[in-house]
Amino acid sequence: SDVSAAKESAEAAKGGWYPALSVTVTGGKEKQQKPSGTDDQLLVSREADFTVTQRLWDGGATSSSVRTAKLSQKQSEAVYISTKSSLLLRAFTAYANVIRAAEGLDYAKRSEANIKKQTELEDALVQRGAGLTTDVLQAKVQFAGAQARRVRAEGGLAVAKNAYRGVFLKNPGPADTLLKPKLPVDLVPATVEEAVKLAISNNAFLVANNITSEIAMEAVNATRASSYRPTIDGIVDWKHKKDVSATAGYQQEVFAKVQLSFPFNLGFTATNTLKATSKAHDAANYRYADAKTSIEEATRNAWEQLLTAKLNADMLGNQANIAAEFLVFARKERTLGRRSLLDVLGGETALINSSSDAASAEIDIAVASMTLLDAMGELNEEALSR
Repeated sequence: SDVSAAKESAEAAKGGWYPALSVTVTGGKEKQQKPSGTDDQLLVSREADFTVTQRLWDGGATSSSVRTAKLSQKQSEAVYISTKSSLLLRAFTAYANVIRAAEGLDYAKRSEANIKKQTELEDALVQRGAGLTTDVLQAKVQFAGAQARRVRAEGGLAVAKNAYRGVFLKNPGPADTLLKPKLPVDLVPATVEEAVKLAISNNAFLVANNITSEIAMEAVNATRASSYRPTIDGIVDWKHKKDVSATAGYQQEVFAKVQLSFPFNLGFTATNTLKATSKAHDAANYRYADAKTSIEEATRNAWEQLLTAKLNADMLGNQANIAAEFLVFARKERTLGRRSLLDVLGGETALINSSSDAASAEIDIAVASMTLLDAMGELNEEALSR
């Protein structure tokens, strides 16, 4: 709606160069008291005035207004693109976090069920006099910890669904129906310097800030034109009168003229106005420079977050593989009596937790990738529809 409004305003600004028609129609009683010796006049006067005014020259003020309106339209379009990119990132993050939370809850439930099963088996052994009570108690401690992890995972899933609902205005439905999207890796540049270069040229937020500076420059031009230069108008005035000014009957008047106007405040406040707009332009330039620095910082941070997420995912995946190998040997040694139940439970818990962390790290990569694309100004529907 802002973009549509800006387009209409840009069209309306062109009206400054079109002629303006003013129509005034009056009617009423007119009484004139004449000097002594002359009859007074009482007439029902009627008059219709048509005035066409065409701006011929105003020192560039109208042209500056037209350019300002066009820049405002471009700025609205840039803000729209920036807002859409931010919303797409928010939507993707909400979608991915539901998958993350659902996977985390699944792993937590598996861990809880496994520890519960092992605890019941060990308790049965104790009942037969073949197990250790301390092992059962330690297993119950781990079981309580697994329950707490499951409760936290359930809460995390509820929060993730709330975030999803906040974006899509509907529930995500069964989590197992959400598919992990294919990431647009071809849009990620090879180096951080390339990413920064793209961000500086494409980021819509930065584009909008740059246009703010251009609009401020046009304000300086418009102020200089309106404060230090006259306006010249061509005017045609066509009047139809009947019984007006104590003159009975119909009459018609036509005026064509060129009018020069130059209002100037004798307190020389025009100088202050011009200085004010000039300083506003300076401030806009400073804000643009600050926004440029912020975008570069955000892009570099997003790049590092993506690298960190990738390395972290590799390490967590390796940790899960090692935990799986340890569990295989721990179970064999448990059957031979070389390992305690706690060793096996610890191995199983480590495997499930590391697998959960590795799955979460994959989501971190996805979110970090989209965050980088958002900073570079490359996040759009096409990037998310792969």
